[in-house]
Amino acid sequence: MATASAAAPPASASAAAPAPTAAPAPGSADAVAVAIDQVFLDKKTFFAKFKQEHTQKVAGTTKKSTGVFYFERPNKISFRYDAPSKNRIVSDGTTLKVYIGDDNQMFVQSVDKTEYPGALAFLMGKGLGPSFTFAFHDKSKFEGGPVLLGKPRQATPHYDSVYFYVDKAFLEKKDPGVIRRVMLVDAQGNRNRFDFEGSTQPDAIDPAEFTFTPPPGTNVTQN
Repeated sequence: MATASAAAPPASASAAAPAPTAAPAPGSADAVAVAIDQVFLDKKTFFAKFKQEHTQKVAGTTKKSTGVFYFERPNKISFRYDAPSKNRIVSDGTTLKVYIGDDNQMFVQSVDKTEYPGALAFLMGKGLGPSFTFAFHDKSKFEGGPVLLGKPRQATPHYDSVYFYVDKAFLEKKDPGVIRRVMLVDAQGNRNRFDFEGSTQPDAIDPAEFTFTPPPGTNVTQN
């Protein structure tokens, strides 16, 4: 659990300004990340179909789901799962609700303290470049283009690394479908993979898309 930090001392007029971040080397993985961030600079909304595979390493089990995904800045998220799944993931921009239908349970916490700002960094405004350091993951085979292995600049308990699967042709066209797959891997080796297809940028999204009230009797856990 996060704890309150000590108050910072007053800034001194003579304090040195932060050193500017060096531009990434041309052709490097970090340079590809910067190019992806440029694609999303003026994009406020996003819609795509998704396929999800969640693999528990120790149990050796993989759960597969499909559905649709909506996003709107700042930090509004909606995952609607196809039947028979009753799961639902919704953020109103501040609070994230994760409803697990099979367990009739919902987890509620600040969206900033979840895995989503990392997994969706290319959408959420902060960008890939400021969120991760990158290397090309040559062992990953992906027909669309390079695979970027991102290591978070600030440690997080939610994942150890994030893989971004880049569509080279879409990147050259500055098409927002440039990220075809995102895969999060945690310290235990568990994997949560999302494949996106059919991405568009709606002119508007119904505000009700980013609200959710669980069924009566749901066990709600506040984190």
